[in-house]
Amino acid sequence: MKWIFLTLLIVYCNLKFNNQAIANVVEVAEAEGEITSPSSSECSEGFYTKSWKFSFSTDSVLYVNFTNFNITRCEEATLVVGSVSPMTYCWDQTPSTFFFSETITITFTSYTPHCSDLFYLIYKIVRITVSVLPPSFNYCVGKKITFLVDVKHVPKHGLKLLCSFTCNRERHELGNTTEIVSCDFKIPGRAPFSGECESTLPRLRLKKIGKLNLENELFHKNLQLRHIQTKSSRNGNADPNDITISHVYLYPISYNASVGNSSVTISFTPKPFDLSKYTSQSREEIKFQLQPQQVTSLGPGQHDFHLVLQNNVSYVTYTFPIYINEKLGTLNVTSINGRFVGRYPHMFPVQITLTKGAPANITLSIREITNGKLIPSENVTISCLSTISCQRIQISMKPPHYTKQFRVAAIAKNEISFVEGISEVIESVTKIYDVYFDSRRVFSGMSSILHIYVKGDVGNYDLKLFINGTLEINTPLVIQNKTIVAVLSDDIPINVRQYTKFVFDHTFQTYGMYAILAIVSNEKGNYNFTDNLLLLQKPNSPAD
Repeated sequence: MKWIFLTLLIVYCNLKFNNQAIANVVEVAEAEGEITSPSSSECSEGFYTKSWKFSFSTDSVLYVNFTNFNITRCEEATLVVGSVSPMTYCWDQTPSTFFFSETITITFTSYTPHCSDLFYLIYKIVRITVSVLPPSFNYCVGKKITFLVDVKHVPKHGLKLLCSFTCNRERHELGNTTEIVSCDFKIPGRAPFSGECESTLPRLRLKKIGKLNLENELFHKNLQLRHIQTKSSRNGNADPNDITISHVYLYPISYNASVGNSSVTISFTPKPFDLSKYTSQSREEIKFQLQPQQVTSLGPGQHDFHLVLQNNVSYVTYTFPIYINEKLGTLNVTSINGRFVGRYPHMFPVQITLTKGAPANITLSIREITNGKLIPSENVTISCLSTISCQRIQISMKPPHYTKQFRVAAIAKNEISFVEGISEVIESVTKIYDVYFDSRRVFSGMSSILHIYVKGDVGNYDLKLFINGTLEINTPLVIQNKTIVAVLSDDIPINVRQYTKFVFDHTFQTYGMYAILAIVSNEKGNYNFTDNLLLLQKPNSPAD
């Protein structure tokens, strides 16, 4: 029975010790402070243990200084310092000052109710910090970045530190434990930096390692962007519609593209950093492929491709045209004024209509009737960029110098199709282009002078002048190179140098408003001019 009782007592004491030890472990969080032995009330049961655990990483060391130590009997109390190779202090083993660079535990154990005033220590967790000024998350390559290196809670005595800062694989010695330094990083991506302090004491080192997220600042001049587009069609008869861009390799870059005002968008996220591409200044290629449903949504023709290259520190935008080609339909060519047009150098309007398809480059040329010979000097090239614009093209052309009858030929093409069209016969004839009427002051019952200004080709014409619907003047009208032309002194709102002036006499019988209709014609056509003329009452003579 006696042995059973002793065994139970030992087990009880061990359980009590273990439970109390677990309960009395203090994780020290404060950077500096003091630790004293417990009060007698805490040790009243005769057995007491308490531990203080210090945990830190490579950027910290622990400084401990005992200012009072009164444990004189090891059978009454002990103080154990350390973790891997702990040291027990009591009686003649007296602690003084320690530096620890690894996690340690200080454990006090009392075997009697008398445990107060047995020891007193102060501690400091000496820590090195490296901070970016001002704090941020993203930084530019090539721009100076400022750091604050600071060693905190350095004891006034017993510790001398030599500190340095390393970036871009270059080490910079520091003169103090608190110092501002700067660095210019050359490579984008995750860039390491570190602050480090060493002491004359063995194995005592502080080191703080950090990393910055460095990004290239994007500009048009350093990207040197180019773009190309492969042949494409709406109905899929050609290669897929790919837009390939290339630029000088920078990092990181995300790509966002939209086409026109539609909801067609394409995006690419940054790829992992490639050091070899960056150092060799290689060109990066990104391919944007429009899917068939996107091509259908956009429709044929020219569309603006809006491209944004961006990262966390900058962005650039580009806009350039892309083309979705549709097979061209019938090409119709028509003289808007009909068969007869004026002589060279007067322009005549031509209507061009593509019944289907876009975009298109259209070349117009004059062809003689006799042998269909192309006259290169009269070539005109135009472009239409959408289905609507390709159906509504008007352009003015000059007739040939010496050929009276001709046709206008047209060739339209895009990346996937080619069509031709030709007009009906067009004839260059003498023609009237404008008629202007001027009468000055006109009175009833008096002979009045009527001025008619005619702009037209040299030739023979007929003039019919109707006044209030009655033909009053019917006479040949001849325009010659030496015909009397208008002069600048004629105060009229036309360019008088382009007109021939004709003068007629006519007597109006009564005053009032008269409607004037002038018709200048030849066998190929006529030109009508209408105006209103106000006749005043004949003024009275002085004898009246």
